[in-house]
Amino acid sequence: MAEVLLGGVALAVAIAAILGAYLGQITLSEHARNLQLATQDANRVMEQLRQRNIGCGGSPSAAPTDAAASWNAWLDGAAGGGKSVQPTPAVNERIVVTCQNRDGTQYCPASQMGADWHAAGAAGTLNPLRVTVAVCWRHRQRTLGECTWDGAALTPDDTLAMPSDTANVIDSPAMLTTLITCR
Repeated sequence: MAEVLLGGVALAVAIAAILGAYLGQITLSEHARNLQLATQDANRVMEQLRQRNIGCGGSPSAAPTDAAASWNAWLDGAAGGGKSVQPTPAVNERIVVTCQNRDGTQYCPASQMGADWHAAGAAGTLNPLRVTVAVCWRHRQRTLGECTWDGAALTPDDTLAMPSDTANVIDSPAMLTTLITCR
């Protein structure tokens, strides 16, 4: 009888360990899927920025054409095709676009890019610009990226930035950075 009881306890411990590993794998799989979707969304915004980078003359615009004039709202709307991170993309995902001029200081507002975002400026000081598209998102009650959750929405939080980050570019697992020049 003791051997059967001991065997049952050993079997229960083994099943609990296997079940724990299985549940951990499900969580990691969800996180990997959300990271892939967030990276795809960042790529869609980056491609729109590149497409809107028209010549340096005149007044070209990289600002989105939606009423909110932010890349976050653009991606969430029909023109951007919608956000991807589940279960509620409009609430659980936030796009933050920043750009820096040649000396590393922030040039454009964090949520949108002004009409002369790639202008050559005096002696070309704004060409090229370092443009960063970062994504914050919520996964299982945790916030990934430098955003804060107020119970209803994600907002960029510069106070969470790394101490060496003087240009307010957030660090996110889903972040793309490129140099954009006049063309």
